Amino acid sequence: MTDGIFYWYRGAWAAHSAERLVDTFEANGITLANPSTDVITAITNGPESWGEQVRVGRSDVLAVLALKSADEVNFQLWLDGDTDIFTRLRRFNRCNRSHEHDKAGGDGVVVVEFGLDGMTAEERETVIHAAWQAVAPDREDTIALVLDRRGVTEDVDWDGLVTGEGVLLDEWPDLLGIRPEVATRHAQLARAEGRAEPPLTMFSKAPGLWAR
Repeated sequence: MTDGIFYWYRGAWAAHSAERLVDTFEANGITLANPSTDVITAITNGPESWGEQVRVGRSDVLAVLALKSADEVNFQLWLDGDTDIFTRLRRFNRCNRSHEHDKAGGDGVVVVEFGLDGMTAEERETVIHAAWQAVAPDREDTIALVLDRRGVTEDVDWDGLVTGEGVLLDEWPDLLGIRPEVATRHAQLARAEGRAEPPLTMFSKAPGLWAR
């Protein structure tokens, strides 16, 4: 179990999307470079090595975050010199999923994943706030959102649920936002009390999250 996850499924990803993501976090005091060393680090994901820090330049990492030359990029954002946010961007190829007819998970979808582990409660909320600031301008391109502060749903097949597969939840995240056409076909979500916040149906006790 981790200390939390924030997943953002969205379409229409481009180079300016990556730049805006980083700019939004930096406007909230969360930097691409470690503030103690001024070093920017990517995290390797194979096949030669896994999980190693690699020093990169700012322009280089922003270029690769456009996902033109790779389908997945792992890197670190920094709250301070000792506290990082493991961040992953990956292209979601629904050709490997079922329910090919489901328009909610088309080719070109990108998943932005933020790890919320190793933080104090206050630090975690700072990251969540910055993530919401990043999501809000692109709400119309948003396909799904998952916020789980406790990390109890980290093993859920969220890709499958987002594309309309019958993935059942033993535990619920703090927030699940999903396209209504998917929610109405899902055995649990169809019976749950959701709230319309277009283009998603939100399942959460907290009202008006788009406005935060």
